[in-house]
Amino acid sequence: MSTVNGGDSSIKNQTVGLSRYQPTGQRFNRVTVSAGNNKKAHPPTTSAATLAQLATTNGSLNDQLLAAGSQKQDPQDVRGTTDDPEPSKGLDERSEEKLQRICGENIADDKNDIVKQRSTSSSSSSSSSDQKEEYKEAILLRWSDMPRHLQFNPYIYTGYRPVMTIWGCIASLFYVHNETINIMTHGLPVVYILVTVPSLLPWGSQGPLAAFLSWCHLIGAVSPWIGSFVYHLFMNLDRGEAIYKKLLQLDMLGIWISQSFGALPMIAASVHCLPETLWHCCLLTYSVLSFWGLLKAMNAWSPWERRLCFAPPFMMRMLVLTLRYLGISGGSPTALTHLVLQDFVAAAGGAVGALHIPEKWIPGKVDLFLNSHNIMHMMVVMAVYSMHAATLRDLAWMSNPSVCFAEPPTTFSSNHEEL
Repeated sequence: MSTVNGGDSSIKNQTVGLSRYQPTGQRFNRVTVSAGNNKKAHPPTTSAATLAQLATTNGSLNDQLLAAGSQKQDPQDVRGTTDDPEPSKGLDERSEEKLQRICGENIADDKNDIVKQRSTSSSSSSSSSDQKEEYKEAILLRWSDMPRHLQFNPYIYTGYRPVMTIWGCIASLFYVHNETINIMTHGLPVVYILVTVPSLLPWGSQGPLAAFLSWCHLIGAVSPWIGSFVYHLFMNLDRGEAIYKKLLQLDMLGIWISQSFGALPMIAASVHCLPETLWHCCLLTYSVLSFWGLLKAMNAWSPWERRLCFAPPFMMRMLVLTLRYLGISGGSPTALTHLVLQDFVAAAGGAVGALHIPEKWIPGKVDLFLNSHNIMHMMVVMAVYSMHAATLRDLAWMSNPSVCFAEPPTTFSSNHEEL
């Protein structure tokens, strides 16, 4: 055998010495050649370990044979050993079996290790390649490919993100799809409002009422954007329809906070000059109507049903706005235009979104940009800006002690302070 005899001279000498003491050394050599042939099919690191095992085995076999030969001094015993092939035959078979077992076990173990390493590396590489492929290609689907709960606008044909994990949804911020405009138009205002608005509010410098209304305005101005941003970013999360409904409820909660807490400064300023009992009744009535709208909005499913949940608070705002226009109850005259735009633009945007205009007229043409939901988002941003401008004017107007001609308040903080 070329591999064993050429690899180590000591093993070659031991193999030759072993053939002197056993008449069936040819069979041993055949086993060695067989083991060597198996070794040729395996990496070099495996052959070194196998050769070491062969050297140890050959050495122990030579010692056993030499000891057996030295004990047989009687010619009759030697002749019997020579004439009777059975003892050497049995020893030779045992040696051959032992070698086969050692070589076979080592080679089988090495082969199993190599197969396991290759299978593990191939499986890990395939799984990692699948993960890379998932995020490498921004695969966008058609409306018909989406789950049923995400098929809410049949006039938007393409640009849908597939169902994704949390990290897949976050990664969708970095490529264009049909929710990109919706995410950006309500994500950027969060940063802008938190950076600029707090420094413009009076907070506690004009009493507890001013501080309370300042908090109402800040929370009401930022809450719809947070809820809408989270909803549109994770609406295709791979957690099923139940999680989608929770996200939709979060979006509706943000709108409700804007319609309730965000409008409290406007309600308070509009009835600022009414008697104190009527002032409290107006705020209490608006709060009750707002909570009724919240309960309805949490269980609403269709776009029209969700929008009609805010009709009672909207009608209350229209009533006090009429009183304000007539100069009966109070409010800054310079804020009147912004108050009209605040509700008119928001209502128009809601109608555009519910009617699916313009994609109903040109289906498939505005899938990524300028569809009804994009337009509604931009109109809502304009409406909240008008609310912000009106609130700043109303808070400044309420700080003037001479705004109400009948029983003018001494300070802004002393009027309705028990709120």
